[in-house]
Amino acid sequence: MEEKKVSGLNLASIMTLYFVSMAITIVTPAMATFMEHWPDKAAYISYISTLPTLFIVIGTFIAGSIMGKKIKYRTLAITAGIIALIGGIAPAFFDNFELTLVCRAILGLGAGLLAPLGNALIVGLYKGQKQANLLGYGTLFMNAGGIILQILGGVLAGTGERGWQLVFWGHALLIVAVVMAFFLPEPPAEDVVSNAGKKEPMGKSIYLIALLIFVYNLLAFPIMLNMSTLFVQRNAGGPAVAATSLSLYTVAGVVAGFTFGHIFKVAKRFVISIGMALCGLGFLLVFVGETMPIMTAGLMIVGFGFSTFFPAFMAWMGMATPPSTVAMASSLILAFMNLGGFVASPYNSLLMKIFGADNFILPMIAIGFVFDFVVAVIFIFATPFKEKK
Repeated sequence: MEEKKVSGLNLASIMTLYFVSMAITIVTPAMATFMEHWPDKAAYISYISTLPTLFIVIGTFIAGSIMGKKIKYRTLAITAGIIALIGGIAPAFFDNFELTLVCRAILGLGAGLLAPLGNALIVGLYKGQKQANLLGYGTLFMNAGGIILQILGGVLAGTGERGWQLVFWGHALLIVAVVMAFFLPEPPAEDVVSNAGKKEPMGKSIYLIALLIFVYNLLAFPIMLNMSTLFVQRNAGGPAVAATSLSLYTVAGVVAGFTFGHIFKVAKRFVISIGMALCGLGFLLVFVGETMPIMTAGLMIVGFGFSTFFPAFMAWMGMATPPSTVAMASSLILAFMNLGGFVASPYNSLLMKIFGADNFILPMIAIGFVFDFVVAVIFIFATPFKEKK
């Protein structure tokens, strides 16, 4: 099948989907601000950040079942962008914690509807090395968006006593996504509907990819959340230093996204092993490092590794399932990734009970890098990119 011609504006609209995919993280720098404003809700403040991930899971499943089938990609993106925009900005107009959580759920639903569109479009519109390049660029835009949106959130949250309210205005950037969605291309019809109306099953490897990204996020997400605590415990700096190190993690992800196409071309089937091994090495450095430079270097290696294996997973997805099931496959993978982030909270609590509040972080990191190294070794011998549709 020949690739459909896609204009520069069409491609820019796809990249915009990646850029705004981290919209729910705008409020991350404002957690302390929310604590000050709603001190009686201290035990539930974290739900402002984590509740949207649960609804992202729901949204991605809905998107996978309807996009390109019951509704056009463009129409879904416009609708989802508007839902996310309303849910994101609405809390700026009232002072009610419970209603804020409802709005965060609406934001998560809209973000979930948007989440699988970028990968599904690239896999449906491009093939081979060009597809790999663009999947890497998508990761680049996702990380760049994460950096910019969190900086914006931090600036808005720090504007004074109304910072808790102004931070929600950061979601106004979703207007860009709504406008650009009008220029989204549609994949060729045969990439959306099975030939002769025959229903094709989704490739079995998709479930393996979903499981791997679920476990990875389950193990890695709480490590990132506890990084500022680890910095303080080791006298390596306070929360501000930890935040800077985590920003460099994202910067490394941007670099990986930019270079992924070349890495994929050279490493081919070993690219997943390389990415997972880098994540394991990075977490190992954080585990053994006692100083800020070593721990920061470890986080940067993890960021580079994640942004290497994740687009490789998406490329694998494109080869492992029939074109008519790409939308659902992309949705399933992203749903499990966000589900891993959501269940990371009870996992975090479990380790805290087992090892104690002051000693659970290092065992958590150890579990993380062991998993990464094991997966890296397995994929040295596995050949995912030889799987046929």
